[in-house]
Amino acid sequence: VGTGIGVLAEVINKSSDKTGIRAVANVISTSDEAIKSGTMSNIIINGITLGDINNIKAGDSDGRLVQAFNAATNQTGVEAYTDEKGRLNLRSIDGRGIKISVSKNQKGQDGKVAEVSVKSMNGGQKLDGKGSENYGRLSLTRLDARDIIVMSATNAKNTYKALGFDNKQIAKQVVNLRDAMGAFNKDIKSASGANYNKVVASGGAELGAGVTTLRGAMVVMDIAESATKILDRIRADLGSVQGQMISTVNNISVTQVNVKAAESQIREVDFAQESANFNKLNILAQSGSYALTQANAVQQNILRLLS
Repeated sequence: VGTGIGVLAEVINKSSDKTGIRAVANVISTSDEAIKSGTMSNIIINGITLGDINNIKAGDSDGRLVQAFNAATNQTGVEAYTDEKGRLNLRSIDGRGIKISVSKNQKGQDGKVAEVSVKSMNGGQKLDGKGSENYGRLSLTRLDARDIIVMSATNAKNTYKALGFDNKQIAKQVVNLRDAMGAFNKDIKSASGANYNKVVASGGAELGAGVTTLRGAMVVMDIAESATKILDRIRADLGSVQGQMISTVNNISVTQVNVKAAESQIREVDFAQESANFNKLNILAQSGSYALTQANAVQQNILRLLS
């Protein structure tokens, strides 16, 4: 518990809001062939011993083998199911690795050795030898159409190889809405994480058209989400430009109002000054008229006295 690429995916997803990257961990082991009628002896999965399972039917038609695995899911972290080809699939529910081994079947009371129901998994890993080990596949999806850059501070070469990020180990592909109009090719299938083990990878070259498969539907959903995020970013940029334009127009309006106010004040000052000058000159004119009237009156009085 708390190990494997499932934990790594959780750590990456905690920073998705900053990195724009979403991680998905797939740890699924698939038998190389359909389940055969027979027996599996001393099954050990992730350190838990399941013991012997006898009388297994072809394709596990009665579910005996799957039920035996699922009865210990809480301990092993692995659930089992069969696919349409009758193959055994083991899926890690928390992203930890899957390690399974069996012992060679012994002779029965009839002196015969029973058929081994599942001999190998994941493209040739024999269960009765070293066993099968599968630590899964990590898929990274960037939703803003930019490159995914992975860096390691120390021991980079070995770290990349251990995580599957060596140049020869990764599968990368840029997908857009145009690709969703037809069948997703083998490169998209691999990059999307659909080839989670060698058995599945060898089963078909294409992922299928659009949403006809689960993985294809998830790819289409990622494309739609990416398009939405890009549109949101463009809309935010346009909104910023619009805000700047509105601010500029408002500044121009304020400047215009200020100029008009200054003009009004200037006109008011000029009118007041002219009014004061007019009143002063009017008073001087009235004073002059009064002085002239008084002078005429004095002249008349002198003439009257002389006559």
